[in-house]
Amino acid sequence: MQAERQRIADALPAYDIGEVLGRGGWGVVFAGHHRQLDRSVAIKQLPTAAAADVAVRRRFTAEARVLASLDHPHVVPVYDFVEREDLCLLVMELLPGGTLRERATTTGFAATDAVAVCLACAAGLNAAHVRGVLHRDVKPENMLFGASGTVKVTDFGIAKVLGGADTMLTRAGDVVGTPSYVAPEQVRGGELSPATDVYALATMLYELLSGVLPFTADGDVMSLLFKHAYEAPVPLRDVAPDVPAEVAAVVMRGLATDPAERYPTAEAFGVALAEAGTRAWGAHWLSADGMPVVLGAERIVAPTRGATPPAPAPAGPAASPPPATAPPPATAPPPATGTAARPAVTAGPAPVREQTPAAVPAPERDPARPAGEEPAEEEEPPRRRPAVVAVVVVLVLLLAVLAVWLLPRVLTVYGAPAGGPGGDPPAVTAT
Repeated sequence: MQAERQRIADALPAYDIGEVLGRGGWGVVFAGHHRQLDRSVAIKQLPTAAAADVAVRRRFTAEARVLASLDHPHVVPVYDFVEREDLCLLVMELLPGGTLRERATTTGFAATDAVAVCLACAAGLNAAHVRGVLHRDVKPENMLFGASGTVKVTDFGIAKVLGGADTMLTRAGDVVGTPSYVAPEQVRGGELSPATDVYALATMLYELLSGVLPFTADGDVMSLLFKHAYEAPVPLRDVAPDVPAEVAAVVMRGLATDPAERYPTAEAFGVALAEAGTRAWGAHWLSADGMPVVLGAERIVAPTRGATPPAPAPAGPAASPPPATAPPPATAPPPATGTAARPAVTAGPAPVREQTPAAVPAPERDPARPAGEEPAEEEEPPRRRPAVVAVVVVLVLLLAVLAVWLLPRVLTVYGAPAGGPGGDPPAVTAT
């Protein structure tokens, strides 16, 4: 072990390598301390035999980069990773509060505490699902508590790294994943989705509420896998009658054999669980003293405050937030498969909707005009006709007055004497 510790120290020269914290099917976990940052960490080393596989190292590098980018209060942060020859290391936050398994077996959980812990786990799983990462091995041993009591999900994607995307078996034939929590589609080799992790989370909650698992192993792993794949679990209230019926119904739907009949996402499962808890224990049950803290999960915890969950954010590995200055019109999200649609609630003033002008009907085409011929432009009607008419009337009146005044003078005839001015009158001749 000293030689192995020295190999890790050579790969991580900035860290002091401490004692072994634990070991299991996914490898060994060492304590570590970053000297310059004065930060204690946990260093997970994948099994040497697996790390010697080039395909495993390639998957490890791809998963480690995504895991290092996850940032959520209920996900164990990954600070660094190393991949070289037959050595694969993950440097993570050190969580000294122990595992969910340890707490369940020592102090146990009240029903409200068990549901609250699973709400936090659902929030962490959903944060990874949005980035396209499935856990594939949800179980109490992979839920750790920090010094503050916050539960965090660890070991994301390790099952995929060791077993690949399409199989439950390693190259050596070992089962990847824990048979007691494995989803039916994992056993059958079907397509995996967030509903796969929902099944395991519902199994974990079933165990926390009842003290037993939905299926018993009877010492035969293959028999247990067959039960998960093809049989219906024992109803929760048959083994734990004190569990509220509303909560039990949500858990049993999460355990549906057909993925299409489960909650499609961890967030949808969390919202339904929070609503069931509110119906069973009243509003604000999650705010009671001593309850496990649920962070970074507004949609999940909203029902516990008597509010309707806000509209879900767009999912996807590269989903970008909408611009803050010009939000798009709010639209109601489509209801999740098998769940009742809930109206969206938006905090603050309603978003400004852009006014769309009414459509203008297209002019009717003259049937006498040949197809494709553009209609002649219509003459624009005069815009100042009243003013022009007034000016014309005034001019006509002025002309009439002028005519009345001038015509007598133009038409008057003055006669002159025959002899001219001052002459004698004409002579008269006798005949």
